[in-house]
Amino acid sequence: MIMNETVEKTKKMNIYKQYIPELEVGEIVEINDVWDGNGEVPVDSYSYKINDNDYINYEFEIIEEKENELDTIVKITSIELI
Repeated sequence: MIMNETVEKTKKMNIYKQYIPELEVGEIVEINDVWDGNGEVPVDSYSYKINDNDYINYEFEIIEEKENELDTIVKITSIELI
């Protein structure tokens, strides 16, 4: 699989050595593949800080809610640097 260009660029900018999920727009995954477990469970997006000024943001829509929130199925709708 070819890595999403934004994810690839982010990995090079990631001075904090933050884990960056290797996901693609349109991919259907469990929320635990997007969210690192910090803070409240996200409902439509989640961001990782990669340096002093930039974040990578994953936007998604919930496809199927599960009893265990980490198992909730989401579809990635956008990946961008912010």
